[in-house]
Amino acid sequence: MSYADVTWADEYFAMRAFAGAWSTAGDDKQKYLSTATQQIKDFCFFSDEQNGMFIYEEDSAAREIPAWLKRATAEQALHLLNLAKDPTQNDKKTTLGVSSTEGTVFDKKFAADILCATCCRILENNGGVLLAGATAGSKRLSVGRVSK
Repeated sequence: MSYADVTWADEYFAMRAFAGAWSTAGDDKQKYLSTATQQIKDFCFFSDEQNGMFIYEEDSAAREIPAWLKRATAEQALHLLNLAKDPTQNDKKTTLGVSSTEGTVFDKKFAADILCATCCRILENNGGVLLAGATAGSKRLSVGRVSK
């Protein structure tokens, strides 16, 4: 299950620049949307009028999924598709203990963003509260962070 279905995402990306990768995803589109939905649920919550925290449930009749949340989900799905790796997993180079290669130095304390900058902005502009670990910090550069 996901906040946005493939038909909705296809229509959204048909009107968005730099989204060509989406049309090549084929049968994997639903996987990307489902993964994006779960990542949003894991790293963001909302408050209702009575200051109660909640997450949107994709199969709940109690709260309709708003268009902005579908858009955030689609943007995160495209980010995952373009990234071509799971941002919740450690980078192979640092996991293997490689500290540098061809002039590039790796830091084992590096942690990648989970949610992309566009997804974060959409969520926050609509009352979402991002949990620690969702991004590399306030700069929202989608390049990760180093913990010291």
